[in-house]
Amino acid sequence: MFNIKFTPEAFFILPTAIILDSIGIILVCFLLDDFTITDAIGYLVFYPWLLLKRKKIPDRREKAKGWMDKFKNFCKGKTSKFIVPFLEAVPYLGCLPFWTILAISNLEEE
Repeated sequence: MFNIKFTPEAFFILPTAIILDSIGIILVCFLLDDFTITDAIGYLVFYPWLLLKRKKIPDRREKAKGWMDKFKNFCKGKTSKFIVPFLEAVPYLGCLPFWTILAISNLEEE
């Protein structure tokens, strides 16, 4: 399903994303707020990683098979680096696993 190679990069980034998203989901279940602490941690971890990684931007003319492929191509693109943090900062929408989706889509091998 996911074509992720076990590398030191995946060893640190993927668990960080899963932990941040899990904390957000647990807090929302108890009707609590993290006051953007998990978002700040996500910004400090994922922005430098994405800037250092410099993934190749997918070709827009490329035909995606389904909505999941289109979403993965979107997450690999330049705009996701700016949209995902804004979605995470929206109260109660930020509990969705945006960090995990961003990490998985950028860790997948071609």
